[in-house]
Amino acid sequence: MKKTIFAVIIILAIVIAGAVFYVFSNLDTIVKMAIEEFGSDAVKTSVQVEGVEIRLTEGVAIISGLTVANPDGFSLPQAFSLGEITVDINLEKTRKELIAIDAIHIDAPQVFYEINAGRIGSLNMLKENLGTSDSASTGISPGSKSTKGSADAPVRLDIARFEFKDASLHAKVVPLQDKTYDLKLPTLVLTDLSGTPEQISRQLLDRLIDHAKKQIQKQGLDKELAEIKAKAQQRIDEEKAKLEQKADDRIEQEKQEAQDKLKNLLGR
Repeated sequence: MKKTIFAVIIILAIVIAGAVFYVFSNLDTIVKMAIEEFGSDAVKTSVQVEGVEIRLTEGVAIISGLTVANPDGFSLPQAFSLGEITVDINLEKTRKELIAIDAIHIDAPQVFYEINAGRIGSLNMLKENLGTSDSASTGISPGSKSTKGSADAPVRLDIARFEFKDASLHAKVVPLQDKTYDLKLPTLVLTDLSGTPEQISRQLLDRLIDHAKKQIQKQGLDKELAEIKAKAQQRIDEEKAKLEQKADDRIEQEKQEAQDKLKNLLGR
């Protein structure tokens, strides 16, 4: 009987070890699928990831090629193409109900911001979509069994530093005759972020939208000033040319009058 019990224990240990090995050996794929599934559910549009690399011993996650599609009603296909994202996780502070992150670095992202004919911003709509799914509003992953306690205490994030650098902004303003803007965004740095994933995502989108609008307004104002200066200079040049022509005509007229007077005098 004892041998049978030991055999069962050994078999269970092998099964558990195999399951753990499978999870760890396929962790990158599992995380990639989770980001795509839960991300798409949260923002109500397609989220795709090219690759994920998890370094558990270092507490580092690298996400490459993450793209977020624009919601329906916009002509630009994407809202974000985020290049490479590096997440430094603080393993000592992280626990079941709290994920502590020392830093999130997003390098060379591209932001596509469109204001459609209804004067609705694409990033604004993504922000509004946050929290409309069951997983975002409760903090529980879809398919998991939630309890009152877990629903009342969703997973929280503490992010010490968030850095969004070397970003390119591609904007389209449909109400302004499809005017487009292509410019670089100054580095955006936020510190001491804390809250649920939904709350932090809203904070980040708020700051990013404000960041983008300021740059669009600045470039738009610079363009308008340049156009005003160009038009003013054109008018000055035109007036100058007219005055020069008038002066030339006057000189020619006076020259002709002098010649006529001289002929008259000689003719006498």
